Amino acid sequence: MNKVFLTFLIIIFFSIKTLSQTSLLDSIHLEKMEFYKDINNDSTLYFIKKLKSSKKRKTKISVLSVEAYIYYRQKKYLKSEKTALNLLNEVKKLPPYFNKEQFYFDLQISAYNRLFWIKKNQEDYNKAFEYLTQMQNTNESTPKKSTKYFRHKLTIKTSKAIIKKALNIENEAKTILLSAYKDTKSDIFKTLLKDNYFLQQKANITNSLGNAYMDLSRKVGNEFYIDSANYYYDKAYLVTKKFTPLHNDSEIIYNFRKTEVLIAKKEYKKAIEVINNYSKISNGYHYKHREFFQKAICYNFLNKSDSTIYYAYKIINDKKEKCRRSKLITMYDILSNQYNQLNKIDSAYKYSKLTLEQFNLAKENKEKTFNSLYTTDFDKIQKLNSEIRNREDEKRTNLITAFIGLLSALIIIVTFMLRIERKKKRTLIKTINQQKTEEVEKKEYNIDETLENNILDEIKKVKSNLDFLKPDFSISTIADRLKTNSTYVSFVFNKYNDESFKQHYTRLKIEYVVDQLKNNKTFRKYSIQALAEELGYTNASAFTRAFKKQMGVTPSVFLKSLEE
Repeated sequence: MNKVFLTFLIIIFFSIKTLSQTSLLDSIHLEKMEFYKDINNDSTLYFIKKLKSSKKRKTKISVLSVEAYIYYRQKKYLKSEKTALNLLNEVKKLPPYFNKEQFYFDLQISAYNRLFWIKKNQEDYNKAFEYLTQMQNTNESTPKKSTKYFRHKLTIKTSKAIIKKALNIENEAKTILLSAYKDTKSDIFKTLLKDNYFLQQKANITNSLGNAYMDLSRKVGNEFYIDSANYYYDKAYLVTKKFTPLHNDSEIIYNFRKTEVLIAKKEYKKAIEVINNYSKISNGYHYKHREFFQKAICYNFLNKSDSTIYYAYKIINDKKEKCRRSKLITMYDILSNQYNQLNKIDSAYKYSKLTLEQFNLAKENKEKTFNSLYTTDFDKIQKLNSEIRNREDEKRTNLITAFIGLLSALIIIVTFMLRIERKKKRTLIKTINQQKTEEVEKKEYNIDETLENNILDEIKKVKSNLDFLKPDFSISTIADRLKTNSTYVSFVFNKYNDESFKQHYTRLKIEYVVDQLKNNKTFRKYSIQALAEELGYTNASAFTRAFKKQMGVTPSVFLKSLEE
C-alpha cells in the first residue's frame, strides 16, 4: 500500500514539475513574441510557431491575434484575414465557462479590429463597417467595464471617423477625432500613459487627425488645414518615440506624411528629395508602392510628362502590392490628362474611360457603406444619401465634361487628317509617318536612368542577335519589349548615335550582306530578291537602292567584282 501511495506521489510531483516548466517556457516565448512584435516580423513568427505547440489551449488561441497582426504589417491581407477569421472560430469553440472572462471578449475584439483594417485598406467600406459594428457589440457585451472597455470604445470611435474620412465626410471625421484626442487625456487613461498599446492608439488617433486635416485642405484649399495636419503628424511622431521598443517603420511612415504635406504646399521638388531618401530609412519596410504614387503626383504638377507616365505605369503594374481603387482613379486621371496634352488621343480616351469605370465602382461601394453607416440614425439617412449623390454627380459631370472635350479634340484631329490624306498620296503619308516615328525631334526628356540602361542593353541585343534583319523590325520592336514608347527609345538612341535609327540599321544590314557575300560563297548564289529577303526587305528594288546608296554600286555589279 505504501509503495502504491509513493508511486502516486512521484507521478504527481513530476506532473506538476512538467507543467511548471511548460508554463515557464510559454511565458518566455510570450515575452519574446511581444518584444519583437513591432520590430522584427520573422522573430515574432518564430515564437508564434513555438507557442502554437503549447499545451495550453488559451495560449494557442491567443497567438492567432498576433499572427494576424504580423501578416497585416507585411500587407499579406489574405493571410491576415484567414488568421483573424480562424481566431474568431476558435474563440467560439471555447467551453461556456470562458464566456465571462475578459480575454474571451478581447480576442474577438482584436479579430474584428484586424478585419476592419484589412477591409478598410481594400476599400471595401461596407464590409469594414460590418466588422466595426460587431466589434462594438462585443465590447458592449463585456461584463466588466474596465479600462480595456474604454480603450476599445476609443478605438471604435476612431475607426468610425476613419470610415467617414474615407467617404469624404471630412468635417464629421475631424470632429470625432478631436473628441477622441481629447479623450486620451481623460483620467480614465491616467494609468496607461506609458502603456505601449495605449501609446500606439494615441499615435493612431493623432495621425488620423492629421489625415482628416489634409483631406480638408484638398477640399477647400485652406493652408490653415495643411499646417494643422503637419502639427498633428509631428505630435504623432513624438508619441512613437516613446514606444518600447521603438518601431522600425515609424520614421519612414512619418516621412510619407511629411511628403504629403509638401505636395499639398506645392513644394514638389522638396517632396521628391524626401521621397529619394526613403531607401535610407526604410528598415525593410515596403515603400516602393508609395514612392511610385508620390513621384507620379509630383512630376505631374512639375509638367514632366515622361516621368509622370513612367511612375504612373510603375504603380499600376506593381506586382508586389495591389493598387487601391482610389489610387487607380488618380493615376488613370493623370494619364488621361498627360496623353491629352501630348495629343495622343487614343491613349487619352482609354484612360479617361478607365477613370470613369473605376469611379463608378467606387461610387457604388461608397453608397452601400453609407446605408450601413446610419442604419441606427434614420434622421440622417435622407440627407446623407442626397449629399453623396450630389457630390458624386458633380464629379461625374466633371469627368463627362473632360471626356466630351477629349472627344471633340479627337473629331477635330480626324477631320484634319482626312483633309491631309485627300491632298497627298498614300505613299507620301507613309514616308512622313515613318520619319515622325524614327526621327523624333531631339529634345530633353527626364528619363529614369534604369529605363535608359535597359534601352541601351536592348539595342546591343538587337545587334548581337541580328534582330534587325527581321522584316517587321522597327523602333516599336524595342519599345514593345520594354513596355515603353517609341519616343523614349528614339531619344536614348539619338543621344548615343550620330545617325538616325533608320540610317543606323540600314547601314548594319548592308554591312552584314557585304560581309556574307565576301566570306560565304553560298550567299553569292542567291538572287537579288533572295538577298533582299535575307535582310528583311519586301522587294529587290528597295534593297538595291539602299545597297547602291551605301556602296556606290548595285548588288549585281558588286557580285561581279567578287567573281573577278
